[in-house]
Amino acid sequence: MLSPLAGSHALLWAAVLCLATYVGWSVLSHCRSPLRQFPGPFLARWTNLWRFYHTLRGDMHLVNLRAHQRYGPVVRTGPNNLDLDLPALIKTVYSSDGRWRKTDFYAPASNVMDGRVVYNLFSLQDPVEHARQKRPVARHYSLAGVLTLESHVDETIRLLCRMLEQRHMPGCHDGKAGDETWGQFSSGFDVGEWIKMYAWDVIGQITFSRQFGYLSAGRDFDGHLWLFDKGADYLASVSQIPWLDRLIDKNPLFPIAGATALLRSTLQYLEDRYAGRDGHDARDAAAPSDFLDKFLEAQRAHPETVGRPQVVSYLASNMLAGADTTATAIRAALYYALRTPGVWQRLAGEVRAAGFTRTPPPYAQARALPYLDAVVREALRLHPGVAMVLPRRVPAGEGLALPDGAVAPPGTSVGMSPYVLGRNRGVWGPDADAFRPERWLRRGGETGEAHAARLQKMNGADLTFGAGSRGCLGKHLGLLQVYKVVATLVTRYDMEMVHPDGEWWVRCAFFLRQKGPEVRIRRRQEASLS
Repeated sequence: MLSPLAGSHALLWAAVLCLATYVGWSVLSHCRSPLRQFPGPFLARWTNLWRFYHTLRGDMHLVNLRAHQRYGPVVRTGPNNLDLDLPALIKTVYSSDGRWRKTDFYAPASNVMDGRVVYNLFSLQDPVEHARQKRPVARHYSLAGVLTLESHVDETIRLLCRMLEQRHMPGCHDGKAGDETWGQFSSGFDVGEWIKMYAWDVIGQITFSRQFGYLSAGRDFDGHLWLFDKGADYLASVSQIPWLDRLIDKNPLFPIAGATALLRSTLQYLEDRYAGRDGHDARDAAAPSDFLDKFLEAQRAHPETVGRPQVVSYLASNMLAGADTTATAIRAALYYALRTPGVWQRLAGEVRAAGFTRTPPPYAQARALPYLDAVVREALRLHPGVAMVLPRRVPAGEGLALPDGAVAPPGTSVGMSPYVLGRNRGVWGPDADAFRPERWLRRGGETGEAHAARLQKMNGADLTFGAGSRGCLGKHLGLLQVYKVVATLVTRYDMEMVHPDGEWWVRCAFFLRQKGPEVRIRRRQEASLS
């Protein structure tokens, strides 16, 4: 029998041997790697732990940007990873022909249901299967399909305004002017938290015809919003080393709390609809339909494709991708408009002179305002909902030819970051870091043709909602809310930042979530909800 000391020595030597083997394998792999010609951070050449570490820290968007500033448009960010800042290659890397497949990076966003992994429209890698699952529901995410849900959005925006006034302007809610508080600015508060609660409640409303209750409670009463943030932190991190997820979340013994709570809620809402316990009657022509109605309709029309697991997958995708990105965009528009001299004043002048037929305004009326459109586009450029690299696999039998003559070989994971592309000086100019909505508008003396060409160049570098056949399915739904919410808040309130020169807290965990802005608001007498 080995003595305890001898056993300790054996374990130590085993650990040393494993470490030496790993180091030796890494050195050999690096020396033989076809990517060794590409520059990048030293540690990134050897291990994916470099990306894992910075993702855990929440600063991957900034690290990527600094890497491109140092190394150029092609940066090696892992043993088999290249990060590109090349807008001209967007149509190639994110093509719609199905050859450039998603990598394992997306797999952790799948759910475990009934003991098996259920891939969703975001995490699927097979383009044929993705098209098969998308086809039954795609029309419901078109602009025409989303507009059928506009009344749900209006209802939730009105609730947002009522809660803001009840909590922060108690003298002027419900359309009544209180003698003491009317015309005065409220105390400072984090409007971003209210926007987050709105975004989750509206997802509940359009998906299940019932809000989750965060606005009415004025807080994360069940802890699910906190759990979702922790779940997003987890997904962003393990996506850098996807096999970790197979050991943790996809192991049925150790599911992560945020995803489990979300899936449990989704299943409960689905069972309530099946059993008729939610009070919703899809046959009532007077009641607006919701996404669950549409998904169940797809199940009846396409039983060979849409089973119960697929309905759950559709529902979970709505909530996973629909709330945080919308809240991020609204908060960014408010933050940049309020802190940039002259922008809020010009925006308020345009919106308030528009003569909306009702408040919240119809989406078509809000979207038609050129300066509001410019503010939203500019906010999304500087602060996209997703700020991490969106990787694709270079197809077998091909290589990706780069502008300098180098070639990324087949099997390489290549991708681009919307955050980095939004600061490309070749597209946006020397003031790419500045919030300047006017860049989207026609300049004085600029011909219509020149403006159209400039817009085409900017639109071609915009990866805010992805690109190609795997672009964001919920783009129209998200934009509808951003324009309507911002237009409503500008119409109804005067608003100012508590700390106009302060920077806000930002964390990149796939979604680029923020805290803030902290504001004071004042109700405008002539602005009523209808």
